[in-house]
Amino acid sequence: MTNQILITTLFVVGFILIIIFNEYLFRKYNLKPEYSRKIAHILACLSSLLFLFSFNSHWNVLFLGLLFFIILYLGKKFNKTKSIDNVKRKTIGSYILPISIYILFFISKKLENNIYFVLPLLILGVSDPLAGFFGTFYENKTKKITFLNTTFNKTNLGSVVFLISSFLISIIILYLFDFEISKTLNISLIIALFATLTEIVSSKGIDNISVPLVTTLIIYIINNS
Repeated sequence: MTNQILITTLFVVGFILIIIFNEYLFRKYNLKPEYSRKIAHILACLSSLLFLFSFNSHWNVLFLGLLFFIILYLGKKFNKTKSIDNVKRKTIGSYILPISIYILFFISKKLENNIYFVLPLLILGVSDPLAGFFGTFYENKTKKITFLNTTFNKTNLGSVVFLISSFLISIIILYLFDFEISKTLNISLIIALFATLTEIVSSKGIDNISVPLVTTLIIYIINNS
């Protein structure tokens, strides 16, 4: 019990340091908020993978999720987390992220399979920010996605990057989790396609929970088919 409290405390300190480091980069190098926000997103997601080796219970992760939901809310309220909040678009993605991480951890523990945490979190933590980086950096050289007279706030380039990166991540993770090699490519393509489509239609940061949940659902269907 004491050991779990200590580990939880270390994660609290670590995540706070990520926010402080991100603010430093933002102010020191005058980064665009879209970039600094994505850096924080990547660091938070990748460091959360350590939960699998640190916690026996989902309650610790729930505590961390709620704590950082409050910290991020207060940071925005008192204008202290500019590196995360000073984006032009309206988004609640930063608040949803810790909740999404908890849900994935909870599902993986209940289903007793770490793939339900690792794969969705990597797609969320790598593919999503990569798409954002490319979409923002080449904003003037790419177009918004339009379908049936509806224009989504996603770029063609960003979505292609998301598709390719989520496909490659899926191949690697499925292979590491001993999926049949003959099926890995097809399954990876299905995951990448559905994750990309979900990311395209999700607005205002909702993709921080919709993408990992859709990915989790696909994995579950495949595992039980």
